[in-house]
Amino acid sequence: MNTLSEKSGPAEGRLRVPSTVRIGVSGQRTLVDELQVAMAVRQVLERLDQILRDTPHRYAAITSLSEGSDRLLAGEVLDWPGRGTATDTELRLLLPMEKDEYISECATHASRETCRSLVDRASSVEVILSEGRDRDGACEEIGHTIVRYCDVLVVIWDGKPARTRGGTADMVKYARMVGRTLFWIDLTTGKVTEERHSDGILESFQCLNSFNSETVGEKEIADVCREIYGRFTEKARIFGLDPVVIHPLTETLLPHFSRTVLLTKRYERRYMRAGSLVYALAAAAVATVAIQTLFFPAVPGLLWIEVAEMGAVLFLLIASRVGDWHRKWIDYRFLSERLRTALFLSIFCVRAETPDTAMKPMFSHTPNDWIEVAFTRILETRPLLYCDLTLPFEELKNFILSAWIDDQISSYTTMSGWNRQRHELLSQAGNTLFTLTLVLAAIHAFGHDHIWTADHSGMAAILAALTIIFPAVAGSLGAIRIKREYLHNSERYAHMVRHLSLIGLQIKRVSTIGTLVEALEAADEVTLREQQDWRVVFRFGELETP
Repeated sequence: MNTLSEKSGPAEGRLRVPSTVRIGVSGQRTLVDELQVAMAVRQVLERLDQILRDTPHRYAAITSLSEGSDRLLAGEVLDWPGRGTATDTELRLLLPMEKDEYISECATHASRETCRSLVDRASSVEVILSEGRDRDGACEEIGHTIVRYCDVLVVIWDGKPARTRGGTADMVKYARMVGRTLFWIDLTTGKVTEERHSDGILESFQCLNSFNSETVGEKEIADVCREIYGRFTEKARIFGLDPVVIHPLTETLLPHFSRTVLLTKRYERRYMRAGSLVYALAAAAVATVAIQTLFFPAVPGLLWIEVAEMGAVLFLLIASRVGDWHRKWIDYRFLSERLRTALFLSIFCVRAETPDTAMKPMFSHTPNDWIEVAFTRILETRPLLYCDLTLPFEELKNFILSAWIDDQISSYTTMSGWNRQRHELLSQAGNTLFTLTLVLAAIHAFGHDHIWTADHSGMAAILAALTIIFPAVAGSLGAIRIKREYLHNSERYAHMVRHLSLIGLQIKRVSTIGTLVEALEAADEVTLREQQDWRVVFRFGELETP
């Protein structure tokens, strides 16, 4: 299967997830220095290009095409391709009346011609009629619509109060109230001020760009694709299904899924290993101090070992935060699991449920979550024309049941047992160490005072060292156990096994494609909720100082 060429390099071409940046505008009609404002608009576009430097992106200007600021921004955006890294641009218009009537209301011939040329270049024109409202009210409604619909708002404003209802000052106030990120171009100085608000859109663009910029060997991706495709075709043949059914996935969703799986494993390893090392080094630092003090008091130079251990802890914490290992692990894991579900649902022309932020549980997603954007765009690589619901029903049903539902049940069962085993192992180890510490403390309490005197020699010094080291090690083990949420994960995975087992029984009993699709949609819903719960659990699990 020649899914990808076997060469190393960054995520290229079709594996980079594209993005569309919707740029709204609100500004004053009179521009004293148009060139200065135009240069500021280009500065905004350059800033967005820089954020999305590794991401194929296009700009969509959203405007009511008022004279002055609106038309200037529209023209600058439409003329931008070739100057920056954007691949394309478009103009979307929101008008208070039909376009011909709107053009005819322009005050001068030059204004009408400028307006007409921009209208002709628009990809869409939507007329928003405001019955019972005056002209200012209609403009205010359109302004609010632009603020709500855009990703970033460019404000061209002198900072003074609005002269009319729905003016630029009112739009700035409204944008800040709803949390829209904006770029304020000072009309008098041309200075650009970036205001990030609660919508988190620039952070989302940065996360998407980070995902696109990840370097993954294409041979690695091809190997994973080949391994997964091999499993699928083997199961298809077992149930008498022609593997041609799943072959289109090799050129659409499967490469994206394989790449995301590899990235998930990469950052899980980094985060988990760094976490274990941080707690191990913290315990080692305690042991170093105890051993130097009790056994080698005349060699203070040994304390440089503790300095090195604490330095290593600090290095790991900084590396984890700078590399964003924790956030990338949980985000990539969530995306990979969504893509796993989409692989199977796409065979039935069913679109996997998008983690819509409007329906999210608290904390599972941030506003404008980049994962929702990436997932939606990746799904577009699997067009419905590949779907074929005339395939043999029983063979297809048994394939899906075995390759997806049963495989997930097996995976969750294994993970539940593994997590419970780790929880019990670390709990027992910690309890054992604390018990041993209690025994040593009891020896002291029964009159062996010489253990704590200045004369630390022989067995007494060893016992004293152990009473210091054991609690430190036990504390580190307990911190690892709690941080990894082993017990919580074990219970959640067991819960998933019960739910998917019931859905599996339901699938076995269905006899029509409609009821099968309903069962698969139920499985999609269950897996999405589990993935959201997992993301909530680990979202606040960043590495911290012990």
